Amino acid sequence: MGSRFNTAFSLVASVVGHSNRRKAKRRINRLNEQNRNVRSLGNTSPDQIIPCSYQMGNISISGGSEAIRNELIVQNCKQSVSVGVPTIILHEGNHLLEQILQTTFSGHRYLRIINASKPFYDPLFRLNDMEIGHFISDSSQKDHKVDSGGALYVKALSTLLRLRGITPYTRMFAHCPHGSINNMIVNMENSGMLNADRADRLRNEVSLGSRAQAEVEYFFQQLELESPILAWKSNLSRCTSISECILRNGIMSIDVVSCGRRNQLALISTEIEHCARAGRPFRVIIDAVSFSGSEKLIQALKNSSNPVAWTIASPDINRMLGNAQGELATWLALSHRAVLFSHGIKTCELLSAELGEYEHIDIVESRAGANNIGRIGYHYGTNSSFSTSAKRKRIIQPEEIGSLGNNGFIMMDNDTATISKGTLV
Repeated sequence: MGSRFNTAFSLVASVVGHSNRRKAKRRINRLNEQNRNVRSLGNTSPDQIIPCSYQMGNISISGGSEAIRNELIVQNCKQSVSVGVPTIILHEGNHLLEQILQTTFSGHRYLRIINASKPFYDPLFRLNDMEIGHFISDSSQKDHKVDSGGALYVKALSTLLRLRGITPYTRMFAHCPHGSINNMIVNMENSGMLNADRADRLRNEVSLGSRAQAEVEYFFQQLELESPILAWKSNLSRCTSISECILRNGIMSIDVVSCGRRNQLALISTEIEHCARAGRPFRVIIDAVSFSGSEKLIQALKNSSNPVAWTIASPDINRMLGNAQGELATWLALSHRAVLFSHGIKTCELLSAELGEYEHIDIVESRAGANNIGRIGYHYGTNSSFSTSAKRKRIIQPEEIGSLGNNGFIMMDNDTATISKGTLV
C-alpha cells in the first residue's frame, strides 16, 4: 500500500514538475519571439508594401523573379503618381517592364519610353551655351576630364552653331569640325555675322580651351558609340530629357542597356544631379544587375541633401554593388524600406548580419536522476532541472532567407525599426 502511494506521489510530482517546466519554456519562447520582434504579414499585395497613400523614402528590392520586381517597381510608380512626384526609371534592357509601364500609364499626361528604337533623349537641346559647357565638363570622366577651359571651348562652339542657325544637340558635337573652328570664326567675321569684339572673345574662349579639345572630341565620340538612345537630327522635335520630364511631372523610362556604359551613364547622372540642385522632389528607380563603378550615379543617389528619393532593384543587391566591403551596409542604412527575397548563400549571410541581432534566452536542461524502482516505489526523474543563459542571436538566420519560397520575402523598415515576413501575392 505504502509503495503504491509513493509511486503515485512520485508520478504526480513528476507530472507537475514537467508541466511547470513546459510553462516556463513557453514563457521563455514567447519572450524570445517578443525580443526577436518579427511581424508576420501573411499574404501581402504590392500596394500593401508600397502604399499609394503617401510618398515613401528610399527603397531597396533584391532577389526574387524579374516579374515580382517589375510588380513592385510599377507599384512604386503608382505611388509617385498618386502623390505628384515625377519618376525616372533607368533599366538594363527590361523590355517587359517597358510594356507594363506603357499599359499601366497609357493615360498619363506625360509618359516617355526611351530606348534604341525610340531614341529621343537629349539633355543639351534646351540648354543655353554656358549651361552646355558646364554640363559637358561635369559629365566627363576623371581619366578624360574636360576642365573649365574645355567648358569654355564647348560654350564657344555652341555659340557659333547658333549663329549659323543650328540649335546644338548632343549627337552634333561628335561631328563638329573641331579642327577648323578658328577658320569658322574668321569666315563669320568676314561675312559680317560676327563683329570684331565678339569674334575676339570667341577666339579667346577657343584658345583657353584648346588643350581640352582632344578630351571634348573623345567624350562626344565615345558617347555616340555607347548611346543609341540619343536623339537624331530627324527626331529633335520629339526629343526630351530628365529635366523636361520633371517639369511636366511625368514618368520616363530609359533603357541604358548596361550601367557599364560609363559616358552614357555619366551624362544621365549629371542631369539627375543638376535637376536635384533645382530643389524639386523626384524619384529615380534603377533596375540593374550592377552599377558599381558608376561613381557619378552613386554620388547623386547618396547625397542626402538633395530632394531625390531612389529605388534600387536587382536580382542580388550585393552583386549590384560590386561585392564591395561595406557598401551593402551603407545602402541598407540609407533605405527607408528594404524588400528581400531568396538569395544565394553569400548574400544570405551578409543580409542576415545586416538585419541585426536580439537578446536570446537559451534553455539548458539537465537530469540528475533517472526513472527507477527504489525502496519507496517507482521514481519519474524528479531531479530533472533546467537553467537559462542569454546570448546575442541574429534576428533572421541566413538559411531562413535562403529557404524563402518563390514570393516569400523579408522586409526591413528603418522608419519603424521593424522586420516583417510575408508572401507576395
